[in-house]
Amino acid sequence: MMRARALLFDLFGTVVHFAPRVPTVEVAGTPWRSTMGWLRAAAERELPAVRFDDLLASLLAVTEEIVRQRPPEYREVPSRERFRRALRRVDVSEAEAADIGTRLSLAHMAHLASMTLLPAGHLDVLQTLTPHYRLALVSNFDHAATARRILAEHGVAPFFDPILVSEEFGRRKPHPAIFGAALAAVETRAADAVYIGDSVADDVVGARNAGLRAIWVNAKREPLPAGAPQPDYVIAHLNELPSLLA
Repeated sequence: MMRARALLFDLFGTVVHFAPRVPTVEVAGTPWRSTMGWLRAAAERELPAVRFDDLLASLLAVTEEIVRQRPPEYREVPSRERFRRALRRVDVSEAEAADIGTRLSLAHMAHLASMTLLPAGHLDVLQTLTPHYRLALVSNFDHAATARRILAEHGVAPFFDPILVSEEFGRRKPHPAIFGAALAAVETRAADAVYIGDSVADDVVGARNAGLRAIWVNAKREPLPAGAPQPDYVIAHLNELPSLLA
């Protein structure tokens, strides 16, 4: 049994999941498991002079660069900026890169939203917990409007107050600032709150950095990575949460 006044949730992989099958595309002959394969038609329409393989390779390189540069401040780079940087690398002009990058980002986000699902039982979990706890949501995502849209379309947005998304907040988990902002909003001390998420690096480490207890949603029953902090509890499915807290 775990006592708490407030529960803070991760979004993707915890409350809402992505469809289990993500298509594999080839980038310059190398398979790359990505949601970007569908983007070919939109990219070729917007950028007829740019090979799609070159654009995809540029997006991958920019994404890897952004990830490398995150620590220690974990500043969020919006989706539109990621596309803009990728377009500049394939010699699209600055003015065009900003406009086209925004349109491609919005198309990408619409596609991602269409691939989400609310697993069976998750709505019941939130309905069960709401009368007893303050619920907040803290998500790493580079397009906050899409995260909010996904929550609304699945009917779970009203359960969470606040909803903090890294693109709006400016910093990502595991930086403690975004956890601290959520705790302030629910008027709860870290010692009286629990964070629930599926990522050890973002959620368990981030919760520990902010002084929260952590529940790791480990659906694949993977071993805890070497050197990672031990979560307080491990569950395979969010449906196990109410009984753990009872």
